[in-house]
Amino acid sequence: MRRCLDFIQRTFFSLLPRTNYLKRLIWFGCLTVSIPIIIAGSAYYHFSIVKVSDQFKEDNKAALVLMKDRMENLMTSVEHDSLKISISSVVKDNIGKPGFKTDWFQQSGVQDLFLIHKNSNNLIDDIVFYEALSGIVLAQNYGYVTYDNYKSRSDLDAALNMNIPAGWVYLPDAAVNGYITYFRRLPILPSDQPQGALLVHVKEEVLKNNLTGYSTYSKNQSLLILDSNNKIILHSTNDLTWGKLAGDTVGLTDILKDETSSGQYLIKAQNGDSYIAVFQKSLLGRTYISLLPENELLQQVSWIRWLIVFTVAVFLIVGLLLTFFASRRIYNPIENLIKYGENLQGGRSIKQQGNEIEFLKSCLGHLNEQALALETYMQKTQPNLRDQLLRKFLKGFTGSGESLRRDCADFQIPTKGSFVVLITIVENLFKEKRFLPNEGAIVLFAVMNVIKELLTKSQLNGYVVENNEQESITILHFDESVPRERILQLTRTFAEEIKEALNKYLSFSVSNGVGGIYLDITRLSDGYHEAQAALQNRIFSDSQAILFFDELEPSAKQSLFFYPREQERVIVEALSRGELVYAEKGLNEFAKTLRDSGSYNTIYHCYHVLLSSIIQSLEEQGPGVIDSLEGNWFDQLKARQTAREIYEWYIEIIFPLYQQLTEEFRKKSVKIAIQKVCKHIRENPGANHSLIESAEMIGMSPSYLSRMFKKEVGVAFIEYLTEYKVEKAKQSLQDTDLSVMEIAEVVGYSERNLNRAFQRYVGMSPKQYRISNR
Repeated sequence: MRRCLDFIQRTFFSLLPRTNYLKRLIWFGCLTVSIPIIIAGSAYYHFSIVKVSDQFKEDNKAALVLMKDRMENLMTSVEHDSLKISISSVVKDNIGKPGFKTDWFQQSGVQDLFLIHKNSNNLIDDIVFYEALSGIVLAQNYGYVTYDNYKSRSDLDAALNMNIPAGWVYLPDAAVNGYITYFRRLPILPSDQPQGALLVHVKEEVLKNNLTGYSTYSKNQSLLILDSNNKIILHSTNDLTWGKLAGDTVGLTDILKDETSSGQYLIKAQNGDSYIAVFQKSLLGRTYISLLPENELLQQVSWIRWLIVFTVAVFLIVGLLLTFFASRRIYNPIENLIKYGENLQGGRSIKQQGNEIEFLKSCLGHLNEQALALETYMQKTQPNLRDQLLRKFLKGFTGSGESLRRDCADFQIPTKGSFVVLITIVENLFKEKRFLPNEGAIVLFAVMNVIKELLTKSQLNGYVVENNEQESITILHFDESVPRERILQLTRTFAEEIKEALNKYLSFSVSNGVGGIYLDITRLSDGYHEAQAALQNRIFSDSQAILFFDELEPSAKQSLFFYPREQERVIVEALSRGELVYAEKGLNEFAKTLRDSGSYNTIYHCYHVLLSSIIQSLEEQGPGVIDSLEGNWFDQLKARQTAREIYEWYIEIIFPLYQQLTEEFRKKSVKIAIQKVCKHIRENPGANHSLIESAEMIGMSPSYLSRMFKKEVGVAFIEYLTEYKVEKAKQSLQDTDLSVMEIAEVVGYSERNLNRAFQRYVGMSPKQYRISNR
């Protein structure tokens, strides 16, 4: 495969002139004109095919419904006449009756019955009645004859050997004479051995004349009728497929498997031809199909392909001319660039190799190498190296004295004087809708830019660095002559300017932590840790936006602090009951008790213990609830720095999420319980089920089960139970020979109650249902 791709690539580029860029421009100009036309034409061609196909499907769907209704009326009339003849007393009473062979009066009655039905239905051409015990055949056109003397007795043999009680068939002799026959075994009720047969012959040509569509796209369009066994009854264009399975002849397997009443498919016949098929299925199991060869449909839009070829040819010629003249104008600047590029490398003339673009690329490559060399040199003085050194000081790195002085001198950083560290942190960034959770670096970049701008305008000396894309750190430097009170005043003023500017320009609320004043740059790490400790004071109170470490009063820690277990219990129990208001009150008491501890670490540890108890309570709700948790809750808690942030995180995220997870689990449990009740009813159809018994089985109250059952299933419990018992009885009536009383016992009803249920849900008695479905 690799060799094949290389060969195609070499062949393609060999067709393009590589030594003259002008010719390549002309080539690509022609392709630029041709490709959009081909793509647009192909898209329009595809759109036209889809539109014509959809139009064919819609038209034939409506036409097929009309044809189906017409053919169903015709064929059903023959079937009804056959049924009336079969259940008439003159036929039914003489099946298996001794002496019928010589009972001319009864035979005459049968002939008269045949004449009545033939005259009332112009589709019927002949009616044949065969009584096996007497061995006689009565035919409307042939009259009385014995079985041995009947010339079409092969039709009778073929009919009696069929596995179906009734249906449309092609019999050997009848088919030769152009008949399609509706056959019915006698008697109608099932028996081990048929005692006779009734054949109703209909001229196949008469039915075929009615097999016409109201929408015709081509003379090769054909219509088919399949019986319930998927055998072809009628085919409008091919008589050789009579009685064959549709899937074996024209590849209608997908349609035969489709359980819907109508639809359309693209199918493949055994000979490889493709057909667009639209089908309709009747209530009696017959399928009506309209087939159109796909090639016939494509011929209607073939003119588009020729139009595309003609249009491409015209535009290709025009594009060729326009590209030639336009390329000449473009090529003049390229020639000037080539002359200029010959002297780029130190004034030395460069021998041109390859085409013009390659030559220009080599010249520009030389310029790029020089630029990279210059950039490498400039990086040594970039501020990021200075920031790396300052971050080392913040972490406590000092180094040797000579090395320290040399590094600071390289970046013009003073080593003596007064140094103050100020940390700026954005408050409630979790509620910021303008940025995604993973865009903290963007927020920090914006904050640092504002602080750098303020530092420049304030005429203070200092540096702004970042720490792990989380904190903005400002290092202020003052001369040794500046008094301590003046340093504190200037630092406070600068912190106020930061707060106001970020609120005004970026709509951020920030807190500033300020460390102590140190006279040596090596003590920056102490100032940094003090500024962090000052910001930690927000865990007790977030009312102050500027916190000086030296001004904080040491909190009076309790000599003995106990974890507020009682408030935790109130919170967890309220969450378990779904009472968020009481859970919020319990959290207020919990937070108040923690503030009295006076310890930052104690408060955080207690909030972690509370979160662990909430997660444990979720696990106790049921198996699998803990698996639904998203993200790491402990990491989210750690990211909250103030008392308000922690409190709002519990109220706005943890508590609602707890309620959502528990409600979803309860709904799932109710659904499983309802399914268990339905399964119990299906497995024990004859049991005396009740709402109270079912509620006890799944551990619910009857009223709650009744509400939930109707909500999940869509019907009341009693309605579901009655409908299932009626369906079970209908199945037994169709598939078994049990009496109505025995079937009533099977489904747990009395015969009287079963009759009432059938009258309500089916509209007839069980006996009437059995007769109509056999």
